[in-house]
Amino acid sequence: MKAKKIKENIKRIKRRPLERAVFATLLTGMIVLLMMAGMVLLVLYPYLLMHVVKSDADEDIEYVTSVMDREYLEDIYERTKEIYFSLPEEERADPYSNEFCDHFVDLIHEEEFKKARDVVCKCRQVQGYREMGFCFFDNENDRMVFVIDGDSNEYAYLPGQWVSKQNGSINSPDTIKKIMKSKWRMGLNYAGLSGLSMTDYREITDRQGNPIGVAYTDVNIADFFRKMGAFTGAYLFLMMVVIVVMITYLSEFLRKRIVQPIGRLSDTAQAYAKRDKTAPDETHSYFSELDIYTGDEIEDLWVSLAAMEEDINDTMRRIREMTSAQERMNTELGIASQIQADMLPGRFPPFPERDDFELYAMMTPAREVGGDFYDFFLVDDDHIALVIADVSDKGVPAALFMMTARTLIKTKALMKSSPAEILSYANGELCEGNEASLFVTVWMAVIELSTGRGVASNAGHMHPAFMRNGGEYALVEYDHDLPLGLISETTFRQHEFRLEPGDRFFVYTDGVTDVADPEDRQLGSEGMLESLNRSCSASSEETLKRLMDDIRAFSEGVHQPDDITMLGFIYRGMGGEH
Repeated sequence: MKAKKIKENIKRIKRRPLERAVFATLLTGMIVLLMMAGMVLLVLYPYLLMHVVKSDADEDIEYVTSVMDREYLEDIYERTKEIYFSLPEEERADPYSNEFCDHFVDLIHEEEFKKARDVVCKCRQVQGYREMGFCFFDNENDRMVFVIDGDSNEYAYLPGQWVSKQNGSINSPDTIKKIMKSKWRMGLNYAGLSGLSMTDYREITDRQGNPIGVAYTDVNIADFFRKMGAFTGAYLFLMMVVIVVMITYLSEFLRKRIVQPIGRLSDTAQAYAKRDKTAPDETHSYFSELDIYTGDEIEDLWVSLAAMEEDINDTMRRIREMTSAQERMNTELGIASQIQADMLPGRFPPFPERDDFELYAMMTPAREVGGDFYDFFLVDDDHIALVIADVSDKGVPAALFMMTARTLIKTKALMKSSPAEILSYANGELCEGNEASLFVTVWMAVIELSTGRGVASNAGHMHPAFMRNGGEYALVEYDHDLPLGLISETTFRQHEFRLEPGDRFFVYTDGVTDVADPEDRQLGSEGMLESLNRSCSASSEETLKRLMDDIRAFSEGVHQPDDITMLGFIYRGMGGEH
């Protein structure tokens, strides 16, 4: 079933060349690698770029402070602070009022201020900064107070003018401290006219090393993103070139080293699968002729397939021989099964002219031939012998042992011996030369039909089920003797019973009670009796067939492990009135 499904799938699947799959895999892998590398670089590069920008800004501030008159820088800071902090807060509240600006106007007319501011403006213009200058902080009012602003004349702040979060975009003092300590961090600010910018801060100290303020530079964020875009474009172009070169090289390498050899193996495997498998002798070699020498696992695969081909050819030859032998054996087993079936009574009713009893028996072997058997025959016109037996094994050995036991029992019974004598004789004969250590359990009874008197003997067999007329089936349990074929000196006992018209009994082998359901629960004696009691008024044939149907329903889906043999007997009495 699986092989058929695989063949149907092979016909249905559209073949895709391995070379195309390899190329697609390489392309996909390169693109994924490019994306991963790009993501890493796009995360790391902004930090590197900000580090460079901040370093350049710090160097420019250091250059400006080195060019400027240091003594004047300290002086302008000191005088601006002195004027600013000497004013009342009501006057400082409006840094653009004429009254406020008049206090600082003398500072901007000084020649030294103009020279200092000119240095800052030129540096800002040459380096392309949006703003550059010097300031200090009024921490009490959270203000940044300008000292020298290097912006163009129309936009530059006067000394003493200030901005805060209320009238401009500035960073908090804590943030500025973090920026000054960091090697890459910068502040992000927004001004209505100039838009977003990145601001760097550097501490300014006097000649004794005491901090007097900070210098600031505003970098145009558009320049930052322009550099990012240029880097990204160059990176993508370079990676595309690398991808094209690598895919071209790897595709050619893999095509010669992997794709072509595997393609040859695939074509050869298909040809091998389509070969004539019914040929009595396969002489053509498929894989050995390929000559694949790659020095890797593909060569190992070729060597393994060539060896496998030889093994398969040898196995197919042996399978043909075994199949031929199996067919002969099956034929012989079929004949043996037929012989066994012919040996057992199979015509029902067996004695159509008799109306003083009714019986029915059936056997279902677990294999072609079984080790169970039943038998019944008239010893004379007034006595009938009933036998049911179970050999310890199954298959051909058990069938041969069964045929021997049946012959011995019937031969001795026709001499009108008692059941105990019959079993003792058969046991002695079976013990001789029993090198296979087989044994057989036997239940046997001889019934006088005119009176219903019977004598039974049990050699290790299952307890019979007995039903009085109008009652229910129940097991008749009593001590029984050893099976036949174990100990030659065994003495067998027998007991008498009497049947009344309408009484019936049922004998069976352990294959009935030992049958199991899919959950490995056995039918047992209780299940058997339950089924029998549903057919108390039915004929023997109907009773046994119903029980067999119940057994099949109980064990549905489970392999039959043992032979199943049953015999049912109904005593009608003289004239068959019951």
